[in-house]
Amino acid sequence: MVLAIAPLSQGKVTNESYQPVSNGITLYVGGTGPDNYTKIQDAINDSLDGDKVFVYAYSSPYFENIILDKSIDLEGEDKNTTIIDGKGNDIVLINANYVSVSGFTIQNGENAVILISCSDTIISYNIILNNQRDGIYLANSSYNTIFNNVVQNNYYGIAFHWSETGPEPCTYNDILYNRILDNSHRGISLSLNHEYNNIIGNTIEYNQLYGIKICCSGDNNIIYHNNFLANTQNAEDGDSNVWDNGYPSGGNYWDDYNGTDENSDGIGDTPYHIPGGNNTDRYPLMKPWDNKPPATPTIDGPNVGKPRVEYDFTFSTDDPEGNNISYYIEWGDGTYMGWTYYSISGENVTFNHTWNKIDNYVIRCKTKDIYGDESQWGTFDVKIPRNKATFDSWFQWFLEQLSIFKRFFYYIY
Repeated sequence: MVLAIAPLSQGKVTNESYQPVSNGITLYVGGTGPDNYTKIQDAINDSLDGDKVFVYAYSSPYFENIILDKSIDLEGEDKNTTIIDGKGNDIVLINANYVSVSGFTIQNGENAVILISCSDTIISYNIILNNQRDGIYLANSSYNTIFNNVVQNNYYGIAFHWSETGPEPCTYNDILYNRILDNSHRGISLSLNHEYNNIIGNTIEYNQLYGIKICCSGDNNIIYHNNFLANTQNAEDGDSNVWDNGYPSGGNYWDDYNGTDENSDGIGDTPYHIPGGNNTDRYPLMKPWDNKPPATPTIDGPNVGKPRVEYDFTFSTDDPEGNNISYYIEWGDGTYMGWTYYSISGENVTFNHTWNKIDNYVIRCKTKDIYGDESQWGTFDVKIPRNKATFDSWFQWFLEQLSIFKRFFYYIY
């Protein structure tokens, strides 16, 4: 199943996040299965939109240069051991919409992951390292999500470029919860009119020259809840961008901020100036930002029901940072509801279920926020007893039959 994450709107996730495109088949690469492919590209070539290509770590490393031109999910078994090695060339080129790439180490290439004219694509849970140019390269690509990757020891970590076919900007992309470190020039680079991108929740550290640099009319981008640590220069911004999420949510953590916090609210009393222009982080964080998971969800609905009757149940939880929330529900009868669309923190959501057998069931629900941090399980007991009306009808039928037998034996004897 290919998943598409909708862009953040001024830092808030919409309810269209994680929208499934279609259910296809799974093609396997590596491992010991009789029909497994030996090359990732061969499986991609034989796939159709909506399919998944699953790559086992067993045959790793894969020395390949991959073109993803279909709306598929490319998934590695384990990001630490499922390795794609580019041997100095571009490694993963994506030029289709609704693509997902997750679970790989992508290394030793020119550029590791390249998005050209893409939208609604997700790059998540990968290790991207030791590439000569960009770890992740975007050109003429909008509404994509770069989520929970380690991007290390490249020239640029994540860079926004113009397409060779024209000066179309990259807009409404979400750079979320990545660790971007040890890159030899910039951790994140935005320039040339790239606008309305969200850079939130990342740890940006030990990058040479800049942690992040924005220039050349790269306006209207939003940057907050990032940790800037031990970069040669944490940031430079000569354009017009937003570097905080207001009060009390706050801005970013800067290891070179020297302000005070007299009221102990965790927010610096004076703004942090962003070098290169007139921008400031109005609410710098006094400690590194650490996302907290949502609270354990509550479940409300009928405790007792009948078989083969549909019942509604209401689920709700709050997120400490006010992030939007997705739900995962197990109904206690072996069926479950996978991660749902995102909903607003504190908002009630309702789902229904039908049990077909008489038994006692336990509904279990957990939640996660936009950064993938999961709550504890919430539970709710439901008893589905014998349908009394059905039992009464059966018992009445039994009495009627008994009466007939009595009359039958009366006439015989």
